Amino acid sequence: MTATINGYELAYSLHGDPNRPVVVLCHALATSMDIWAYQLPLLAHRFHVVRYDLRGHGRSDTPGSSYTLEELASDAAALLDHLKISRAAFVGLSIGGMVGQVFALRYPEKLSGLVLCSTGSRTEPEAKATIEDRILKVRADGLNSQLGATLTRWFSAKFIEEAPATMAWVSDLILATSVDGYTGCARAIQSLDLTDALSEIQVKTLVIPGELDLAFPEKISRVINQKIVNSDLVLLKGAAHIGNVEKAHLFNEILLDFLGRILIS
Repeated sequence: MTATINGYELAYSLHGDPNRPVVVLCHALATSMDIWAYQLPLLAHRFHVVRYDLRGHGRSDTPGSSYTLEELASDAAALLDHLKISRAAFVGLSIGGMVGQVFALRYPEKLSGLVLCSTGSRTEPEAKATIEDRILKVRADGLNSQLGATLTRWFSAKFIEEAPATMAWVSDLILATSVDGYTGCARAIQSLDLTDALSEIQVKTLVIPGELDLAFPEKISRVINQKIVNSDLVLLKGAAHIGNVEKAHLFNEILLDFLGRILIS
């Protein structure tokens, strides 16, 4: 399904009983809503689930090549308005977690819970330069130029070796991302600077870092956990960056336990 959101066509899908509490899933850079495939059966069994594709990703349109996190959070808020959903728990992975933080700060009245997976709250100068280098390479040579390095960052060496079919699937998600969509969302990540504002977030929050995540190590999530007073942190053992795929069953148990406690009385 698609909806006209902030002037472009945004792709989304709905699952589960619409009379149950709502959970919104926001994916990582250079993937799509499909990255939540391992979570969907369990979530849809207990909740009304909204998945969507970020600008320039999956089946969503690509409006330009430079976005802000505020624009991406506005997309999520406008989608909920379009669906006549007043409140939802927001689950964000990587850039999705950054969008979730902005969503919590700008639209607290729409939020019933927040889950931040493998994400950060500030992009340091060195990381901004690294992202700029990736943008230039993608614009020159396409997403294929980032494929090997991205998989190595996202998954442990053991998992890459043991799960070639999964690597092929994730590779296809990466390659299906538009160059402008990748660039636009990468620009949004470069502007990330939320650490000092996180104390304003009041909603119950769960932070899930991957034990082996080189991009966003546990210490980064600990900062978020310390800043958000009403938050818990559960370390996802044995997982690198895309822990909801690498350790799907353990991730699901952590996520469903939290959502069940805050959304189902």
